[in-house]
Amino acid sequence: MATTRREFLGTSAVAGLAFWAAGSASAKPSGNDKLKVAHIGVGGKGGSDTIDLANGNITLALCDIDKGRLASMAKELEARGQKDFKLYTDYRKMLDEVKGLDAVNVSTPDHTHAPAAMQAMVRDIAVFVQKPFAHTIYECRLMTTTARERKLASQMGNQGTSSGMLREAVEVVQSGAIGKVKELHVWTNRPVWPQGIDRPAGQDPIPDNLDWESWIGAAPMRPYKAGVYHDFKWRGWYDFGCGALGDMACHTLNLPLWALELGYPTRFWREDSSELKPETFPNWEILKYEFPERVSKHTGEMLPPVTMTWYDGDDGHKHVPAKELFPDGNVPRTGSLLIGDKGVLVSGGDYGGDYKLLPEPTFKSYEPPKPWIPRSPGHMREFTDMVKGGAPAMSNFEYAGFLSEVVLAGCLALHTDKKIDWDGPNMVAKNAPEVAHFIDKPYRPGYELVGRELLDAKLAAGRAAAGAGARHIPTYTIK
Repeated sequence: MATTRREFLGTSAVAGLAFWAAGSASAKPSGNDKLKVAHIGVGGKGGSDTIDLANGNITLALCDIDKGRLASMAKELEARGQKDFKLYTDYRKMLDEVKGLDAVNVSTPDHTHAPAAMQAMVRDIAVFVQKPFAHTIYECRLMTTTARERKLASQMGNQGTSSGMLREAVEVVQSGAIGKVKELHVWTNRPVWPQGIDRPAGQDPIPDNLDWESWIGAAPMRPYKAGVYHDFKWRGWYDFGCGALGDMACHTLNLPLWALELGYPTRFWREDSSELKPETFPNWEILKYEFPERVSKHTGEMLPPVTMTWYDGDDGHKHVPAKELFPDGNVPRTGSLLIGDKGVLVSGGDYGGDYKLLPEPTFKSYEPPKPWIPRSPGHMREFTDMVKGGAPAMSNFEYAGFLSEVVLAGCLALHTDKKIDWDGPNMVAKNAPEVAHFIDKPYRPGYELVGRELLDAKLAAGRAAAGAGARHIPTYTIK
């Protein structure tokens, strides 16, 4: 194996290089069966996801555009007893060649999530995909619809969903502890990568260890520039990432969206931001969302409309909710604030794994309700259990896709000065046609989204009905 890795690293960046034979196809796993898995993106968060999914399962293939990271992960898995797996730099070739896969883990830059995941899903392979779920709202809906229609196990990597404290906080809110909530604030200290910049001129030599063609993938081709896109700095570019909102709201909006049973927003807009640039997200932004009243699936009561404010960025001035909104005067660096007519809930931190009720004297003797949401055996364990026919993972695509559609709606507000009137079910900005090419987008030849036909037919019918005056009522469900 060591000799083969040296050969791999010494080969020029050619998509789809492979060196080991994969196992043969097997029957659908169940019970204590080991899953046959593959991993797309094995650096950064993909590294821990790869190890997490590989644990107790059989790795058939690794794929990464950076051959140094690929070799490093191969060595790590060998040390953990894994063997006889293929190495690739092109996920398309991997999925064409590797047979018998039960599950695939996708931990790549955002613009590759859906193209890679859909290639697996149309082959009836279960998918674990990192947050943000996808790069566009259309991709979110397509992945959700495909998982539903094909009855595929799925999970998004917003690990806070599996926190017992987050689930307790949901129960606290839904039990009425803080009363009716009409005002919501959600924020993060991100970005911690470059944003608000222009594309640099010129190009640099592509490193031998980097498959630039596969890294660009579905996005428009552009010259390689050292230290500008790969690695990690891609998040701030419209072509590759979803900015601070897309990166962190899948965590910080997670608790309130679930607890408040929020439906699709009916309106959202950019309240303020730093200078807007044509290719990158702003250094900071403040966005507003309006959510309509809805019927609680937990209590059957009518819940009031909610206005949400999103804040991100720190350019010497922290863009966070006003200190006066917090009864104890303490504003966490990131989190969410739910303001009810009986009190407030503050969830500090990135993942919603902690909370407190304020004012303190009001809740001094408060006891949380008896739990009704099942507690998690672990985020990846939920996914693998689902693959084997167990209960749905809590952040399966029915939940994760909806959450991500709500998150990515805010990104549309950066491309118009209008307050966007949003038809969520039909994915239409009713008064802002100029943002349509950010709801769905073109793909570079060879990297198109597969499996679009069913969703396109559903959307055509829905949009026709909406045009004829049909009313769509936003709903929120976890299946």
